[in-house]
Amino acid sequence: MRDSRVVPGASVATTALVGLEIVLAVAAASGGVAALQSSTGVEGLAILYLLAVLAIAIRRGLVPALITAVLSSLTFNYFFLPPRHELAIAHSQDVVELVVLLIAAVVVGRLAAVARERAAEAEARAGLAADREREAKLLAEVASAILAGESVGAQLESIGKRIALATAAGRARVVIERVPAPRPDETTVPLHARAGNAWLYLTRDVGWERAAIERVAEPVGRLIDVAVERERVSERAADTEAARRAEVTKTAILHAISHDLRSPLTAITTAGSALALGVSEAERAELIEVIETESARLAKLVDDLLDLSRIESGAVAPQADWCDLHDVVASAAAHVSGEGEHPIEFRLPAELPLVRADAAQLERVFSNLIENAVKFSPAGAPVRITGGASAGRVAVRVADQGSGIPRRYRSQVFEPFFRGRGQGPGDLGPGGSGLGLAICRGFVEANGGRIVLQTGRDTGTIFTVSFPVAGQPASAVVAGS
Repeated sequence: MRDSRVVPGASVATTALVGLEIVLAVAAASGGVAALQSSTGVEGLAILYLLAVLAIAIRRGLVPALITAVLSSLTFNYFFLPPRHELAIAHSQDVVELVVLLIAAVVVGRLAAVARERAAEAEARAGLAADREREAKLLAEVASAILAGESVGAQLESIGKRIALATAAGRARVVIERVPAPRPDETTVPLHARAGNAWLYLTRDVGWERAAIERVAEPVGRLIDVAVERERVSERAADTEAARRAEVTKTAILHAISHDLRSPLTAITTAGSALALGVSEAERAELIEVIETESARLAKLVDDLLDLSRIESGAVAPQADWCDLHDVVASAAAHVSGEGEHPIEFRLPAELPLVRADAAQLERVFSNLIENAVKFSPAGAPVRITGGASAGRVAVRVADQGSGIPRRYRSQVFEPFFRGRGQGPGDLGPGGSGLGLAICRGFVEANGGRIVLQTGRDTGTIFTVSFPVAGQPASAVVAGS
């Protein structure tokens, strides 16, 4: 309730309203005295004027209450104390009574006004506490949005939504930009963030006073600084990790060049030198076979390095089309060497759903997987190829019966240049550059698929390649029916 005391500077309308209330209160008290004076002595009815003073003190404060007390005394004297209708007092006891009335009215007015001020102060403190509580709640909401761990852009969007909800605004936006650019229905509040010029835009139907919004603006700006700095630290950490991984990859590539490329080059150079010296026809044929074998090995390694480079740079660019996995896997198996020593048990259903993928890249994937299975299987042990469709995915599994991949290496099998199936750490076993599985994963994921390792207790290894089942083309549906 506002205080409408009669003080200099108060509006004329407010002063007139207070004056009217005083007159009505005194008039009501006088009417009560007039109505009761015939049955009760007028001396005891002065208390009605105290009620009028008390009412004005509670509603309007001390100064209006004092005016009411003086006016009540004058009215009581003029209308009810002899001689009536004169501002004169005939009896000394009436003087005492009038003085007591005035003093009592002043005291009552003062006490009521003090009580009113205390109540107003308590109400103001309660309102201030409520304001601070809602502001603290809003800041806690903003802090929780920042702790969500999202990007700064997503965090700013979340902060805007939380501010709009807390302030009952139709819309709120938090933007980091050089100069404010509010929309026609928005008001702008600077957030004073050190990370940059941050602005809060609120629609004009906001339920909070601007002073309250400005109070929370600075702490919101500090929280935005925390979000921006955390993202910078995260980016620096990511850059550091990327640099470290790039250094590891570069070292591995150099190792591959110095070791894996040197071996076939040495064999080719040695065979070429021997041919230049003059050899028998049988030796000549043997040396030519060495050159052809090592050249093919060298070409495959170069192709693997180029494929890995394209995968790492995101330049795989698969030519996706409807692809029959049964045909792709059969073609890959037909080109695998060593099938005589390791029979391939082909148990892949003929009516697998078609998938959208690059058939050439998938053939390369399954060739690598089948070659690995042949390479690491015991002599005479078959390589099994199975598959099927379930749960919205079509899968192909390539399983060997080798010694399996040690548990400590399983999380690294798809890393480039990792070799963990030989006799010791870092050794791939019988040949290989450690690129095959990395290339498989790159091609599979580029075509929207997934490749996982499944292995038992250090015996046997299964690689499963799966793709989501898409809506089949009309030709496939007709053929299937």
